[in-house]
Amino acid sequence: MKLALIFAFGVLFLFGSAGISKDAPNIILIAIDDLNDYVGCLGGHPDAYTPNIDALAAEGVLFTNAHCNSPVCNPSRASIWTGLRPTTTGITTNPSGWFRDHPDYRDVVTMPQALEAGGYATAGFGKLFHLGHGNQKWPDWQQHRRYGYGPRLKEHLNYREGDGLSDWGTPPADEDLRRGPEPSSSDMAAFDEDIARRVIEFIQDDHSRPFFLGCGLYRPHTPLYATQRWFDRFPLEEVDLPQVKPDDNDDLPYFGTKPRREIDIEAPGLWNHDWVLENDQWRQIVRAYLALTSYTDEQVGRVIDAWRQKDVRKNTYLILFSDHGWHLGEKKHWGKAALWEQTTNVPLIVVGPGIPKGVVSDAPVELLSLYPTLLDLAGMEAPDHLEGASLRPLLEDSKAEWPHAAVTTFSEHHALKTERYRYIRYVDGSEELYDHESDPNEWTNLVPTNHPALPGLREQLDNILTQP
Repeated sequence: MKLALIFAFGVLFLFGSAGISKDAPNIILIAIDDLNDYVGCLGGHPDAYTPNIDALAAEGVLFTNAHCNSPVCNPSRASIWTGLRPTTTGITTNPSGWFRDHPDYRDVVTMPQALEAGGYATAGFGKLFHLGHGNQKWPDWQQHRRYGYGPRLKEHLNYREGDGLSDWGTPPADEDLRRGPEPSSSDMAAFDEDIARRVIEFIQDDHSRPFFLGCGLYRPHTPLYATQRWFDRFPLEEVDLPQVKPDDNDDLPYFGTKPRREIDIEAPGLWNHDWVLENDQWRQIVRAYLALTSYTDEQVGRVIDAWRQKDVRKNTYLILFSDHGWHLGEKKHWGKAALWEQTTNVPLIVVGPGIPKGVVSDAPVELLSLYPTLLDLAGMEAPDHLEGASLRPLLEDSKAEWPHAAVTTFSEHHALKTERYRYIRYVDGSEELYDHESDPNEWTNLVPTNHPALPGLREQLDNILTQP
């Protein structure tokens, strides 16, 4: 039934829509890759320096309890653009494939397609869909494979064992590269600068109809390469390490002490906690991540400045989010591909006409809501196949009733986040439960105590995963 609705809507919407009003709002979407809560306004790290993102949050609604629908890039982005859960499409890991290659979802109407069919001019620059996909799927898509994650060094700077993405530091300008032609190795992050430039040029152009504009920034995704000025902002000896409990993983039934299946390891070449400790590299990697986050914040600031200076601001929504979080040693985990708070919690900010300023919402929301929310703000009817709820009630009143929870799926494992609890269920049936009122770091798994919240959370997760 759901598939029939997807395709029926596509035919009706693409060929039978009356179109939007010429006064419909513009929409600018800033998608950041691998950014966790190490953002000033979220308080995830005391050394975070993100003045532009913080200023944007002060102009609208900041969702502090926002979560990705998958803690790795491909399924997260497939879920965002299709409006479908990873459990619906079956795209639950990066190797799961491009959703257009799945027969049941070859013709699903994505968010940019829906907006274009409704009358919007659409354009996207940078990483919005995953990897090389999207150029023929997003109208007026600017081919982003010319960017990628940056040149890769023939010889790593700090981590010799991983692939070209598993490294950090400031490469010398004359360092040999694996491939080209691309910017010099000392300017590894220049891809995002070019993406921001193209986005700014689009904003500054004259537009005869409302537009939907995507800005996909690659950093702080690895490799954590940047010029020295970004590292200089964070003197190494002053960098704080994340709070970690030495025996934190002792009460974890699956992702703690048990060896993971191959399918559960998103990046086998990435450094691990034992290596980081043995080589005394923890502070160096955290510093690199903070540096790249500040670099990204500067690119966000350039786009925000263009939005502020152009007349379109008064009728333009600007939404900023990250596709998932990232661990830097919390729970002795590095990278993504996990279901704890550090991996699922993401920045989410909504600014625009009618949106109250300086509002903070702690409601549990998910990135699955982006598609229905944007269509709602555009005054368009949402397709029946969407599985998320519009955030409009919370944008109008942060204290509005919100009967929803956020669900994150990785491989065959699932996490449910409510305003108070995180409940995790693994493929073997083992579970974790954390009470964020008393344990925001998720150090104590309450499942062995038979906590009274468990039955209700189990049922809530089952209902969401099995809803028709």
